Amino acid sequence: MKYVYGPLNSWRLKRSFGVDLISTEGRTCSFDCEYCQIQNINEITSERREFVDLEEWGKEVEEGLRDVGENVDYLTFSGTGEPTLALNFPEAVDAVKEITDKPLAILTNGSFFNVEEVREALMKLDYVIAELDAPNEEIFKKVSRPAEGIEFDEIISGYKKFSERYNGKFALEVMFTPNNKDYAEEIAELARKISPDEIQLNTPLRPCPVEHLSQEELKRLEQYFTGLDTINVYDSKRTKTKMLNEEEVIRRGRPVK
Repeated sequence: MKYVYGPLNSWRLKRSFGVDLISTEGRTCSFDCEYCQIQNINEITSERREFVDLEEWGKEVEEGLRDVGENVDYLTFSGTGEPTLALNFPEAVDAVKEITDKPLAILTNGSFFNVEEVREALMKLDYVIAELDAPNEEIFKKVSRPAEGIEFDEIISGYKKFSERYNGKFALEVMFTPNNKDYAEEIAELARKISPDEIQLNTPLRPCPVEHLSQEELKRLEQYFTGLDTINVYDSKRTKTKMLNEEEVIRRGRPVK
């Protein structure tokens, strides 16, 4: 199928059925993260536009859900790029809510949290997992490598506005690499100001251009997040199962979760 994939075993989302609003040959995203597993780049852009025909997309989502039956814990907006880069993301959320009563989640880099209509659409989801890999603009540009026009401070402002009103589960994922591991304390302080429901400490355990942190090193960094509800990728019972799936998923140009 073109727009859906899975379900996959996820260390955060259990059995996750992926839906893709970008669906390009190669990655189309607002970030060029140093740790991204999809190395075939189609476009890095901050221009929001429609990438799929929503009627065709909705039919495939409905068909895919019929095929997998009840063996799904979350329907997750993810795929070959940043889901909120799609201009019709709000309409897609409404369309999915008419198709299924399964909980809805998203994996997002947060680049458009400063856009009110994006925040309003995200409010309708059950579980929002957003990226926080830096404490400031300098490290943000080094690790996340955003498209021109995307500013770190605007993302953080959007996170704060969203966190104040959101009634679902809001998680911040921190992907630690050698380039940001020395800033764990500063990232933790920023996270406290945003006030998410959960912090997800991660490191790239799948093939990508940067080295992952060891279990001992990630556990050491966890101390800076004391007082926050924190989960660690190495502590997840589903991590090993997840790793068994990822070779095939990456070969198909989809991200693992």
